[in-house]
Amino acid sequence: MMNEAPQQDNIHVSLFDMVNALSTALDIINPALDSHQKRTCFIAASLARELGIEGEAYDDIFSAAILHDIGAIALWERLQLLEFEDESPHLHARLGALLLERFEPFRRFSHIVRCHHVQWNHGKNTQFDDQPVPMASHLVYLADRIEVLAQGNDNIIMDAPVIRERVAALSGEHFHPDLVNAFLKISSPESFWLDLMSHKMNDILMEMAPYKTVSLDLEQLARLARFYSLVIDSRSRFTATHSAGVATCATVLAKRIGMSALDTTKVKIAGYLHDLGKLGISNSLIEKPGRLDTTELSRMKTHSYLTFEILSQIHGMSDIASWAASHHERLDGSGYPFHKSGDQLPLGARILCVADVFTALTEDRPYREGMGTERAMAILDEQVATGKLDGQVVSVLRDCLDEIDQARIEAQQKEENDLASFWEMAKEVPESPFLPAT
Repeated sequence: MMNEAPQQDNIHVSLFDMVNALSTALDIINPALDSHQKRTCFIAASLARELGIEGEAYDDIFSAAILHDIGAIALWERLQLLEFEDESPHLHARLGALLLERFEPFRRFSHIVRCHHVQWNHGKNTQFDDQPVPMASHLVYLADRIEVLAQGNDNIIMDAPVIRERVAALSGEHFHPDLVNAFLKISSPESFWLDLMSHKMNDILMEMAPYKTVSLDLEQLARLARFYSLVIDSRSRFTATHSAGVATCATVLAKRIGMSALDTTKVKIAGYLHDLGKLGISNSLIEKPGRLDTTELSRMKTHSYLTFEILSQIHGMSDIASWAASHHERLDGSGYPFHKSGDQLPLGARILCVADVFTALTEDRPYREGMGTERAMAILDEQVATGKLDGQVVSVLRDCLDEIDQARIEAQQKEENDLASFWEMAKEVPESPFLPAT
């Protein structure tokens, strides 16, 4: 029998795949938007190419466009984005910029996102939030509004002339004339519109991506995953910091159990990303102050599959995708969504299961305060006794309970601090879904 190949001490993941995955996750918040960010990115990148924009300027436009609605986490505001004339469009842009500023590599284009709903107004709107409005923001704004006009169209060739006429009529008012002229030029061929509505948009964007050959090593991937957890947890104040808590618990458990440095980091990344699919779940379910009914629970059970669906598209992350998506599986096969059992659940997945349960029990939720560690451990022990959780993992958790709980608290407090300005800005809107009703 052949000897097993030695384990690699690193992995490399495409930066485009990761950014594209986050864009996918943000768009599933509201299925009615259906690839809005990706199509906006296609239009913006096409405009930039037509205008001869290259280098870092092109990179920033592409990145800002594919993530431009990152601040529109709540469903109530995502629905407003379908309206061409949005009367209060700037909050989600400001919130998006705040999130992007939390990750140094994305800070460079955060101001483009902050200003991406500023109208041209015959050159009068050159300042916003006491800062200059980049031309790139006007470009992304135009691309965004074109996509809204095309959204849901089942005969785009027939309606393209109407869209072109409407955009041209707003030249100088809503949109910069030079950008409108570039749009009218690139949108003349039918192929532009067919590309825009193509089911192969991921392939089209890959060809246009400035970083299609850029890869992330394991540590870079871990830092990006931690940023994604901020985005995931900003969905609701009630579940804020959960991903950071799970990632931290899982990392300490993996180290204590003796996993390799590579697999320990994979576990950390899986912890940060395990609830990515919850972006597709209504806030009304996430924040419900009580048990979910049968219908609600069936919807909630889709989130871990959505996590798998999104992450499994990233080449090189198969283990991470599987472990992250298995955090609700149980050894006796009673979990979801795959009903894996026994040996079908590798150690990484078993660790995530325990870390998720422990973190959920010890943190505050809409319907209860967080439990003390001993009460939480009693519940975990019971789940071991009934064959649901791995006894070895739970035993290691008990052996270093104080260390893990302290690490969890510190990690969640750090994430709470990182999101503090986000929560403060969210207060601007009455009945904000980010805050409990008063």
